[in-house]
Amino acid sequence: MSLYVANPTSRNSIRELTNIIRNLAGMNEVKFFPVVEFLEWVLPQIDPLFSLEIVTPNELKNQYAVTYPEKHLIRIQEDVYERAFSGSGRDRFTIAHEIGHYIMHKPGTIALARSQNYERVPKYKDPEWQANTFAGELLAPPQIIKGFSEKEVAMCCGVSLEVARIQLKNI
Repeated sequence: MSLYVANPTSRNSIRELTNIIRNLAGMNEVKFFPVVEFLEWVLPQIDPLFSLEIVTPNELKNQYAVTYPEKHLIRIQEDVYERAFSGSGRDRFTIAHEIGHYIMHKPGTIALARSQNYERVPKYKDPEWQANTFAGELLAPPQIIKGFSEKEVAMCCGVSLEVARIQLKNI
């Protein structure tokens, strides 16, 4: 559970958002969403102030990537970026997760949870759940995976079996 609380957002709302993004990018029916290319080429068109930093692992201390929407910045470990570029499902998910934070969690939409209540933050207000849901919906949306097995989703969409399982469960 997160130490932060975000504006309430349902899976259906996140699904609608990722469908809009896919449609605007002309990728509604694309099975293997090009998340690295989206990060590098499309996100700067959506937000001209956006910047991406690829950093050494020791610069992020126990994090694969981090997003600073208020600074228009996403920082990603070099090894995570390279594996995502090579098609690693786990690392593609990490990048999609950070894109989710960047798009959904602008300044004023997240606040520090009161320390005594942060364990009670419902998932639909948890920014980490929201970013995970965004990543799953962007990479493996229902219109693409319906009727597929977990292995087929993982292979076609470039996600882990765990993500495939979660997405199939939530069709």
